[in-house]
Amino acid sequence: MIVMNQVSRCTYFCFAMEITKDQLIDTERKILASGILINYLPAEFLFRQGQKAEFVFYLKHGSLEMQWPEKGKELQINQQNVFIGLDEAFSRGRYTCTAMTTELSEFLVFEREYFLQLTQEFEHAVSYLESMQVAFLSKLSPQELGYFA
Repeated sequence: MIVMNQVSRCTYFCFAMEITKDQLIDTERKILASGILINYLPAEFLFRQGQKAEFVFYLKHGSLEMQWPEKGKELQINQQNVFIGLDEAFSRGRYTCTAMTTELSEFLVFEREYFLQLTQEFEHAVSYLESMQVAFLSKLSPQELGYFA
């Protein structure tokens, strides 16, 4: 879910967890190489709220809209390098919102169980994903942050 560059987005984690930037960059390369590249047309659903979370998505290019119908909220994501569906994948739950593309978009798609296996296989995967999440959330307004609560 992110806009920050490699160096700035991992600075905190590299310092706090004694992980080098090169280790996080290498981990990113390994994880992203494991995804399946899929192009989505405008107005295609990635998933719907309440659907079993069976996939994790990584937005390479394009944009999407996330909707929380019961809250009457929606969030436009026009950033690249963003993971979508991480929390639901880790909890093995259901998607808490609906996600739909708003333009031609390119995603790397990961089957949930395979993605979770990658987080075990690569030593710094969790730190990498945490750095991605922090970078994405840092770009949101306080109101937008409330959508994820």
